[in-house]
Parts: sequence; C-alpha cells; structure tokens
Amino acid sequence: MIIELFGPPSAGKTTLLRALCREMAKHGVNVKTVNGYRLIEHGSAHDDSPEERHAIGRIGRKIATSGPVLLSTLPKDGVAARLLASIPLRSRTWSWRMKVDVALLCEAWQKARESKGYFIFEEGLIQTLCALVLLARNPSRDMVRDCLAFLPRPDILVQLDAPEETLRRRLTDRYARQPLLEVLLFEVGVDRGLKQADISREIGECLRQDGWPLIQVNGADPHNFDKVITRILGEHVNRRVPGLTMAGKP
Repeated sequence: MIIELFGPPSAGKTTLLRALCREMAKHGVNVKTVNGYRLIEHGSAHDDSPEERHAIGRIGRKIATSGPVLLSTLPKDGVAARLLASIPLRSRTWSWRMKVDVALLCEAWQKARESKGYFIFEEGLIQTLCALVLLARNPSRDMVRDCLAFLPRPDILVQLDAPEETLRRRLTDRYARQPLLEVLLFEVGVDRGLKQADISREIGECLRQDGWPLIQVNGADPHNFDKVITRILGEHVNRRVPGLTMAGKP
C-alpha cells in the first residue's frame, strides 16, 4: 500500500508523516518511508529537528547518487523519462538536478509497488510534478493533465495546505534555522514556496476532478492531522490487516 503526501514547503508534510508513522506503529503496522533522494527506510517516530533530519550529510549523499544517474539514459517509455520530457525546464542546471530526483523517486516507487507492506512517500510523484511546473519554461494546465494521464496512482493521496501568512511565517523560520549552503542547494525560497502553494492547489483541483484517491487537509491546525490519521487507519489500514482494530487489539 502506498500513501503519498504533497503540498507546498512547510504545509506540514513531515509533521503528518511522523504522526502517521507513530500511530501505525502503535497498531503493529510495519511502515517504510520515502523522501525524494533517500532510499526506502523504516518509518521513524522520533522528532528529529530540521537540522538533524537534513544535516550536511544530505549534500554528500546527493552527490554520491547524482553521478551514475546523470550519466545514464532513462528508458524512453518509463515514467521518469516521460515526466521530464512532458515539462521542459527553463534551466539546464535544474534539468540535471530533477533528472536525478525523478529517476531515484521512480525507482523507489516501483520497488514499493512490487513489495508488500505500507510505504509513505513524503515527497512523491505528485510533489515532483508540482516542482517541475514551478521550474517549467512555459507551464500550463495541459502539461499537468498530460502527466496525470500516465502517472501511477497511490492508494491514498493526502494534499496538505495552509493559509499564505502561515506558510510565509513557517518558511521564514525554517530557512533561518538551516545552514545557508543547504538553503541554496535544496530549497526554493519563500517566494517560490508560496508560488508552489498555488501550483499545488491547481494540481489538487485537477486530481479531484479526475477522481484520484485524494484527502485534503489544512496543515495550519495540527488537530486536523488526527482526523486524517483516524480516517486512514479506519478506512484503509484496518481493512488490510486481519483482526486489527483502532485499539490495536483483535
């Protein structure tokens, strides 16, 4: 089972991911998480700070995985190649960076789809689509529609959002805590982050119209996460784990 989260930076994806991992662990459900360039790993319930979660090691891991992917030729009929070809980017540098991210993500997605168990993608294919549109040379809704026609669907897709002022405050605080090098290499900045929020909303509307398994949540209030977690456990997890109840007992 694949659960995918998407939304603008600082909308609450990581907070929801941690809470969902903790709750599923309480019910004895084995869950693994995926975040962009990272390998699939067991879900974590501890509250890492942004500095601990990213750290300077992130740069080293990124460099280590980039070379082989950049030198490779992606299969033309694969999701990664089709996605990159559908949305031409305005910068060659970003084209190289996104090739690495998209290729590794699609590899992780395929591995998750072929495996048993529960996988949560903190930044999955829809999040990548949002990023590509943000960086596109001439973005359009037709591009989005074309991509949605061939992108694989998760079992559950959760869209997180928050009011603009909340996002602006969170983004400003977030970047103030991170090392400057990481901000320059990995983050989009406050203005682009807010623009990505608009893009996420437009893509969310396309997903809703196309009948994707979409759950929408306002990340401004953490109490909303409890409702989403309860819904996921009640409507999806309990049906797949024989004898499991919301109390975690047969």
